[in-house]
Amino acid sequence: MIRSLRIVPFVALLVVVGGGCAPQDEGIELQFFTATYDTAPEAPPPEGWQRVSFEGNLRSRPVAVLVSDEPLLTGWNIVALRVAEETDGSRAISIRLNAYGQQKMKAYGADEARLKAPLALRIDERWADVSPLLSTVTDRMTLYGLTAKEAERLEQWIEVR
Repeated sequence: MIRSLRIVPFVALLVVVGGGCAPQDEGIELQFFTATYDTAPEAPPPEGWQRVSFEGNLRSRPVAVLVSDEPLLTGWNIVALRVAEETDGSRAISIRLNAYGQQKMKAYGADEARLKAPLALRIDERWADVSPLLSTVTDRMTLYGLTAKEAERLEQWIEVR
């Protein structure tokens, strides 16, 4: 009898603590890829690249591109962000990069021809934007084409990671 009395409060404590916990916040996968315009859509993509058809958004026209299999930057390279609403309801985010992200973007922008080449932004499995940088990146850059929910999830993920 004494053992069962000791177990019941312990089980009740587990139920209260476990039931009172908020579910884990949904993570988000943000990746930024180098890309090139697809000038030969009938040919198979080169090794290390994939063909992507981008539907377009407020800033970018629909386009077919070849996207590198390896991301240039990920969400882990973001240390801070600010969200702004665009006229079409999408979100633009101004991000601040960590030292590794700054180094990667400095090396990428060292070749001025790359500034006119497209970069592709993927949020989870959705291609959110394909557009060129046009200017060198120091420690900040702006990403476009996020939905309100994606921007909110990204803000939460940056806060808790």
